[in-house]
Amino acid sequence: MKQLLMIGTYTEDILFGTGQLFRGQGKGLSICSFEDGAITEIGTLPVRNPSFVCSHPDKRKLYCVNEMKEYQSRFGGGATEISYGQDYSMTAERDFNTGGTDPCHIETAPDRTFVAVSNFASGAVTVFYLNGEGEMTGEQDVFQHEGKSVHPVRQKGPHAHSTIFAPDRKRFYVPDLGMDCVCAYSWEGGKVRRIPDKDVRVTPGSGPRYGEFDKAGRNLYLINEIGSSITRLSYRDGELAVQETVSTLPDGFCGANTCSDLHVSADGRFLYASNRGHDSIAVFGIGEDGVLRLAHIVPCGGKTPRNFCVDPEGKYLLVGNQESDSIAVFETGKDGDLSQKTQIPWGSPVCIRFLG
Repeated sequence: MKQLLMIGTYTEDILFGTGQLFRGQGKGLSICSFEDGAITEIGTLPVRNPSFVCSHPDKRKLYCVNEMKEYQSRFGGGATEISYGQDYSMTAERDFNTGGTDPCHIETAPDRTFVAVSNFASGAVTVFYLNGEGEMTGEQDVFQHEGKSVHPVRQKGPHAHSTIFAPDRKRFYVPDLGMDCVCAYSWEGGKVRRIPDKDVRVTPGSGPRYGEFDKAGRNLYLINEIGSSITRLSYRDGELAVQETVSTLPDGFCGANTCSDLHVSADGRFLYASNRGHDSIAVFGIGEDGVLRLAHIVPCGGKTPRNFCVDPEGKYLLVGNQESDSIAVFETGKDGDLSQKTQIPWGSPVCIRFLG
């Protein structure tokens, strides 16, 4: 079955929080078709550093961040609204400064009333409200996180990294890598509010980055960038509680590694997590109670697996290997195992998501 992909890239140089200067080799934001493991580019829009993208398919809209430290000649990065036609040709409609630096993640609210942006470097969350046509109105709220943790380089201050919407559609959570905190928000009544009394702290030095709920909405799986681990939190009546933390690395590995992305399989039986350094995908079985069991660790097919996605049918897993300028396509097995099918050259892939 033919499906559609959104692929974001780094088009310009960017200085990461690790101190690494990365030379972007991408062309912009692309819409592609995906069928039988093959990716075919339909069109590319040359926006600047579109490192993450989300969609509003009902209104044929895409929204991407522009991961930069200065945008529109002001402090902060950017967020761009894009429309696409029946032929999937794209047009940049409007863009805004986020009020925070290096925005690295953007997500559409389930009720389509706003998009939430995580500004990594400055540690702020920016909410852009949408009208009934999916247009960014210019109305926005900026929530500045405050705090730090134990890592002497990576955790000197807050670093908001992503937005995770809860299954009850009342709250969302922002993992803050710099604070070792899952920061809580509500959006009832059409307005977003910060609710710090519902925050959850994780083990100091973990560096939480991104998370995903299981299919039943009872467990949140959180990937920890610095700690190379996954923390499982139970979710009951709007309350998160830490239950377990497991390593994403094989026993005896002593090299440098940071985790990046995490996804639950389409059938809900497996959890996949990416290692940068070990350059692998860790595969966990999910028990009936949500407990994780390491099943496989598979080479990622390149270098630095920044982002990956699982196709909605559950047949394929696509990995964007940032530093080898390639996308590796894997077929998924019945036991959660992965077998590489192909590798496609692609400049600085940092976001791969199915459109819809």
